[in-house]
Amino acid sequence: MDSDLMTRLIRYADLTAWPAFAAFGVREEEIDRLLATTAGLDAAAVAGVRSDLSGRVRSAARALLGERPVAAGLHRMALRPGERVVVVGDSISADRLSWARLLAELVPMVEPDASVEVLALSGRTSSEALALGPVLVSRVPTRVLVMLGTNDVRREGATTGIRMVSASETARNLRALRLLLETDGGARVRFVVPPPVDPARVGLTREITGEWWDASDLPELVAVVREVDPEAIDLSRLPVRPGFWEDDGLHPSPLGQVAILRAVLSAI
Repeated sequence: MDSDLMTRLIRYADLTAWPAFAAFGVREEEIDRLLATTAGLDAAAVAGVRSDLSGRVRSAARALLGERPVAAGLHRMALRPGERVVVVGDSISADRLSWARLLAELVPMVEPDASVEVLALSGRTSSEALALGPVLVSRVPTRVLVMLGTNDVRREGATTGIRMVSASETARNLRALRLLLETDGGARVRFVVPPPVDPARVGLTREITGEWWDASDLPELVAVVREVDPEAIDLSRLPVRPGFWEDDGLHPSPLGQVAILRAVLSAI
């Protein structure tokens, strides 16, 4: 496996949010060994790539803290000692260079006794997120940020194009997740509408892998999230600059992830 492919695999393959691993607190070092064995890689190389990605996030976070709007957004969060923020999402948040990872670095810089845990898993739908409910409650979060739905509208099958989760089911899942977190966990829940995708590119994998996105499904997803949470942070109209996405037109690049973080902090 070439180094670029290995880096991409490790960047998105964070398994700490897999319900079974999260429930038992499986450490990243153990997951590194599992990933290395499964993919035929050297465990030390996997750990090294993960460490490098973490270093990039720390450096980016230190630079962002100097931006007035970012600092103002963190101030508006009114972080208290003992504050526990959890981010629930899919690969957009699981990305080791994601907005959520940046937030996890920034929060302790402002309030050393506060923390952010990223419990996001690549490919996760809102239905699958419900299976994480007991784990989320066990973390005793004070607030939870939920960015889900991109995989709900994922289509499977080059010919059939079966949608993973219907709009009504997405709404039901998000409401159920909020009820669980607020009632059993006592957390404040805020939803985040996923960022836009590149409509010209997200359907290109249809004939190659049979897994694809239809950009026409996205307005309905936006409406569903906003209906469930009228105060949702809506990233669907986020201004997109050149280089916002990776080549797939779906995953934000590091530049795009920074744009997402700024938008979230400006609305929080």
